[in-house]
Amino acid sequence: MLRNEYYKDDIIYITYLTRNVLSLLGVWPFYRKKSTREKIWKYLLILIYHILLYSVLIPGALFWLVEKRARVRVRTIPLLLYGIITCGKYGSLIFHEKNIKRCLQHIEEDYKVVTNAKARNTMIKSAKIGRRLVTLCAIFMYGSGLFFRLILPFAKGQIITSQNVTIRPLPCPAYFIFFNVQVSPTYELIFAIQVLSGIVTFSITTGLCGLATLFVMHACGQLKVLINLMTNLVEEKWHEKRELNRKLARMVEHQIRFRSFLQLIENTLHQACLIELMGCTMLICLLGYFIIMEWENSNRIAMFSYFSSITSMMINVFMFCYTGEQLTIQAEEVARKSCVLEWYRLPNKDARGIVLVIIISNLPAKITAGKIVDLSFKTYGDVIKTAVTYFNMLRKMTG
Repeated sequence: MLRNEYYKDDIIYITYLTRNVLSLLGVWPFYRKKSTREKIWKYLLILIYHILLYSVLIPGALFWLVEKRARVRVRTIPLLLYGIITCGKYGSLIFHEKNIKRCLQHIEEDYKVVTNAKARNTMIKSAKIGRRLVTLCAIFMYGSGLFFRLILPFAKGQIITSQNVTIRPLPCPAYFIFFNVQVSPTYELIFAIQVLSGIVTFSITTGLCGLATLFVMHACGQLKVLINLMTNLVEEKWHEKRELNRKLARMVEHQIRFRSFLQLIENTLHQACLIELMGCTMLICLLGYFIIMEWENSNRIAMFSYFSSITSMMINVFMFCYTGEQLTIQAEEVARKSCVLEWYRLPNKDARGIVLVIIISNLPAKITAGKIVDLSFKTYGDVIKTAVTYFNMLRKMTG
């Protein structure tokens, strides 16, 4: 059987950013059998990243418990919520590593067996869209996140209390029972840990977005290839039975592979997508409320920080919904194409085989969050409307 001799280069190209991010997180699967040293290093990385995540989440929760000022406690909620969401997404990626590997192997096999230059270019074109989406997500996530954890604390400056005690701000509020965080070099160490924890947090979100766009845009590319197969079914040599049967068999096999891949994507990502969708909805609502609070205090730096965070979250949710919408659009295009096939040009017995293709083509192809809501532009609009509704409710309650 013929093979695409450039398939390895294709896989490296389409997975470049996602592979690098997830490899650093210890989630990117190995294709070969791992050595003991590689296993130890991988589990050590995962342990270190969990320590970094919880080193911000636990002291932040303690700070929220001991803090008496209501407004300060409310401002702490988004950081705690975001930390919980991140831990959930990271745990989901680790838990579904085998499914991630199966998805990647499926993609590699698709690139390996494609020999038609037009079909390969179609797949690469869809993959390029995914690469651009991941790059955009990474720019906004790291940009807004590092601003929040690096620039904002320095912009606040040191605080001198009425007891003439100087307090140096941290990127994230924290309370430590056994030591004073304001003493050097403890302050510098905690500051560095919180910045590193932020980088891990942004990498997890970027990696999840990268996987979603990589898998779903590949599925879109497969649907475009299927449309080309349908177009060519009765265009050439339709009167030759052997050639017709070969084309029809290839089309049915392509349909089956696509459906199995779509189900595998759903099983791999539906939990993490639900966590992302629900978490970002709540965070957008809270951060919008904080912008109003800082507007009243004329704190432009804090306003810009919250606004950049909202922007990155809205873009992140948009990435998931956009890829889901593109999948639905391509599936509808396949359904329309199957219904206008020139079956009447085929012999009667052969035309009956088209019925199966039409039935399978009209099955909906969607990606869901938690198998509850479809990822689409409608869902994105619902997220924005829900966040605005709860924001108005919160503003009236505290107004």
